[in-house]
Amino acid sequence: MGNAHLVTEPSHSRVIGMADIENNRTTSIDIKIIRDHIPAHCFQPSTLRSIAFVLHDLSFYFAFLAGTLYIINYVDSWTCFVLCYVIFPYLAGICLTGLWVLGHEAGHGAFSNNNAVATSVGFLIHSAMMSPYFAWKSSHARHHQHMNNLSTDPNYVPPLYKEYGRVFGNHTGRSDWDDMMEDAPIVVFLRILLQQLIGWPWYLLSHITAGSNSSPRKSRGWWDNSHFLPNSSLFRTDEFWKILASDAGILAMCAALYILGQNFGFVFIFWTYVLPLIWVNHWIVMITYLHHTSPSLPKYTPESWTYLRGAFATVDRDPGFVLRHMFHHIIDTHVVHHLFPRIPHYHSQEATEAIKPLLGAYYHVDRISLWRALWIAFTECQWVEPDSDKTVKANVYNSRPDTLEADARGVLWYRPGCS
Repeated sequence: MGNAHLVTEPSHSRVIGMADIENNRTTSIDIKIIRDHIPAHCFQPSTLRSIAFVLHDLSFYFAFLAGTLYIINYVDSWTCFVLCYVIFPYLAGICLTGLWVLGHEAGHGAFSNNNAVATSVGFLIHSAMMSPYFAWKSSHARHHQHMNNLSTDPNYVPPLYKEYGRVFGNHTGRSDWDDMMEDAPIVVFLRILLQQLIGWPWYLLSHITAGSNSSPRKSRGWWDNSHFLPNSSLFRTDEFWKILASDAGILAMCAALYILGQNFGFVFIFWTYVLPLIWVNHWIVMITYLHHTSPSLPKYTPESWTYLRGAFATVDRDPGFVLRHMFHHIIDTHVVHHLFPRIPHYHSQEATEAIKPLLGAYYHVDRISLWRALWIAFTECQWVEPDSDKTVKANVYNSRPDTLEADARGVLWYRPGCS
């Protein structure tokens, strides 16, 4: 596939082509061909197996909690502080993030073939972690339908260079950007800290980073883009009661926390729940951001976008053995997840290995550390523009030589810049 290129049909087609331009040969491939390369059992969730993973994550959480409560009886106050406010929240956050991923899997139909079971489990898990289950399920489904489309994707849509320049008062282009193309390291660090601390609740409240046409209805203002508002622009009118149910689930969790706080003390609730939840928010943002933000990944204009192009413009990363296991392979098998979100996580590795030979160069994987990748994304991925040379090297445009130039304009690449 060294000379292969993606060739797409009109906008929403799922057909691409593995083409050799020099020899004028094209072999069509579509989502069915990719699916046929995956063993059929990979698409079959097991309710008992899925529930076992829920119990697995809860067991780890309560084991860490019991161990911490036991140890703090025999250590000095400083060690007690470190255990309760640093070590335990970090470990518990990993367990609860894995649990949140299972709730996300329930929303995709990959948890169980029994819809009542999947909905109940997903609703309980996400409500327990202050995530509006039905609301986010709705917007996340649109992300899967329109991933990497600059107009309609709800997640991490970068600005074009003219839009980016206007933020800094540059209305004429990039000629005077040379002195402002990067932030000082401390600024980058503070930007990362801000995103990782408040990025998730900020997104739920404001739908930040969404494409201009990613909502079903026209927004009435900044306040109308919230996942918590039943008649928000983010939702269809027939989703009103489901969004209200999401809010009720979160309110019920708040009431439960208040009762627990009265019985066990609010300091106890802070270090056993609030601090781990902050880590969960961090991991949610980091995982989703790095799946779709990299100098090696393109974005597409609506005219050049197709489902497969969008699905291929994501990257699998290697978080190491522990996080691979605890996060249920959401990081290292994300490409196949975007192609077939109904595949349960315990089959995703097998499915990924099955399609790798077929995808070849169109399968993206990056094995650098997540923290290094986060730094690169913040420093090198601020805005997008066409880059014909990069498009040619990446093999992501139409295979007909007479359409290369026009098609390349719809394939956009990240560029560095300051915040």
